[in-house]
Amino acid sequence: MSAPITIGEQAVQLAPRLGVAVFPADGDDAEALLRNAEAAQKQSKAALARFLYFSQELNARMAEKLELEQMLKRAIQEGQFVLYYQPKVDLRTGAIAGAEALIRWQHPERGMVPPDRFIPLAEETGLIVPIGDWVIRAVCAQQSAWRQAGGPVVPVALNLSALQFRQGNVLATLRSVLEEHALDPACVELELTESVVMQEPAIAQQTMLAFGALGLKLSLDDFGTGYSSLAYLKRFPFQYVKIDRAFITDVTSNPDDAAISMAIIAMAHSLRMRVIAEGVETAAQLQFLRARDCDYIQGYYFSRPVAAPAFHAMLASGQCLDLGVCGAGPAPTILVVDEATELRDSVQRALGNEGYRILQARSASEALTVLATESVQVVLSDRMVHKRDGRPLISIVARLYPDTIRIVLSGYAELQAALDALNRGEVYRFLTKPWDDQLLKHTVVDALRRHQSG
Repeated sequence: MSAPITIGEQAVQLAPRLGVAVFPADGDDAEALLRNAEAAQKQSKAALARFLYFSQELNARMAEKLELEQMLKRAIQEGQFVLYYQPKVDLRTGAIAGAEALIRWQHPERGMVPPDRFIPLAEETGLIVPIGDWVIRAVCAQQSAWRQAGGPVVPVALNLSALQFRQGNVLATLRSVLEEHALDPACVELELTESVVMQEPAIAQQTMLAFGALGLKLSLDDFGTGYSSLAYLKRFPFQYVKIDRAFITDVTSNPDDAAISMAIIAMAHSLRMRVIAEGVETAAQLQFLRARDCDYIQGYYFSRPVAAPAFHAMLASGQCLDLGVCGAGPAPTILVVDEATELRDSVQRALGNEGYRILQARSASEALTVLATESVQVVLSDRMVHKRDGRPLISIVARLYPDTIRIVLSGYAELQAALDALNRGEVYRFLTKPWDDQLLKHTVVDALRRHQSG
């Protein structure tokens, strides 16, 4: 059945899927067997499996899924949804520059149903189309209400699903609702994932150009997790690119995630697009992204998603991100990294009166946090400091912060490892323990001169 079939000049290929029910465990008559086999077949499609056997567990899941689908239909009819808003912050000013509208299901009996519980089902059943239509109308109505109440109004972005983009009449709905509320199209932005635009690129491009003609700005969501094609990126009229939170979580400690994030920022800027980083939760992540010219952030570091009244209050009060966490003092800064307090104290005694700002870290993770939040010129590290995954700290620092000057304090037993790091360009100098204080002072002076000369 999988072999291509030619109909006229068109080749058609089927993708058969099988559901299996076995007598007598799965049913003692033909009707029960066929019903359970059909349930297994439907589940095989959802699971992208060629075939599945029926089981009581599967039956329970199907029954639960059917119940949730009925509840979701009732939620649409009764308007059980609410919108939360997560601020988007401008990293140049710290001000709130926009927000992303996030749907929540407030069930009268079960309480708040998380989106990952019902959005996949809504996609699968097609209910995402009326839900998406509700989001458009609710966002525009809220923007209109805020405008009439006075005070600042910022653009609110809403997410378009693949099914809504293909089957829903999004453009006509937006045009109608914007006219109904006499809203400037700049009040609303649209977020699309790569999977949305890649399925039928030519049609997607026409639709997106029509969005642009209406005056709507577009964001490419979750960039880096799908096709991530530069050819496609330049083809579509996006104004923003969002770095997926998967790359932000370890951006200050994983050189690969850092490299991907920096590449996305550079690529987007070269195409005259702005960059939004999702999932920013720490000051270290914030400083790392700000230092690399990321334009905007979203995440718990500034604010969780909040209800409409709370978000309006944030705007009305002029709440801003305190960018004072970023930056360093004017004195040359040295980071000393070692698990042993004695070594850190020895360096502190040797260099404490030389006019340097000396920071200390007891572990690799602590050192990486300091490097992300402070401007450090010289790193003094014990060669034995590693991350939990076994990677040497000095190698990670060389990739994440190549402009730092790295000095290794090495024991004789580690001499070969230190030499290897020196040959790879990861280390400027290495000093064997115990070191001479005067030699350490001269080495640090030379390191700072090298840093200043670039």
